[in-house]
Amino acid sequence: MSNIKHNMGKTKKKKGTKTQLEFIEKDVKFHVKPVKCLNEKQKEFINSIKTKEISICTGISGSGKTFLALWQALRLLEKKEYETLVLVKSVQTLPQEETGFLPGDIQDKMDPFMLSFYGNLDKLIGEETRKYLVTTGKIKIQPLAYVRGINIDNSIVIIDEVQNLSIDTFKTIITRIGQNSKYIIMGDVEQIDLKNKNLSSLQKLMDLFQDDELIGTISFTKDDCVRNPIIPHLLDKIKTIE
Repeated sequence: MSNIKHNMGKTKKKKGTKTQLEFIEKDVKFHVKPVKCLNEKQKEFINSIKTKEISICTGISGSGKTFLALWQALRLLEKKEYETLVLVKSVQTLPQEETGFLPGDIQDKMDPFMLSFYGNLDKLIGEETRKYLVTTGKIKIQPLAYVRGINIDNSIVIIDEVQNLSIDTFKTIITRIGQNSKYIIMGDVEQIDLKNKNLSSLQKLMDLFQDDELIGTISFTKDDCVRNPIIPHLLDKIKTIE
């Protein structure tokens, strides 16, 4: 059952046409599943999102970065503290992972890369609600290139895979922040797909803003993995063959 509630317009008859329902979306209400932080680092991340305009986070796979960022963002959206949730992902595929031409509009082209977002959104609000919020523009999927030329106001912006952005690219994106907006910036310094890994901005940003009062920096380690305890073990073993 959908957890969406909305107000509709009235039925009215127009000259020369059949009676039609004029649908006017006045208010969208939805419910976000309650979630508990599983360790101190997760609490630190949530507190940073609540209190800082910009939070930068890096960490091992399975530490809950995406899930927690979406959960807190949806809660703020639910409370109407912001108008929209903007999801941005840096798409950098390796040559052996190229999928070729993808048909459809921008939404269709971005969908395969947004599955990690969609899966977590579905856990938090349900698939039907997620699709509805995307359709009504409460949740926006924004290609990286399109962010560079716009000002973002009254929005929570989650930018993922930042390890694949250069400092110059990051600068053009972060300066788009407008009035009453919040940025959550995430990535994993161990999963850089750039040919020249030294161009990656994520660790440089973590170091630069580590003691900044206005910007939060959170670093999850292998001890903070909550998905499956075998993940840190696997990653440590894989490092030996790189």
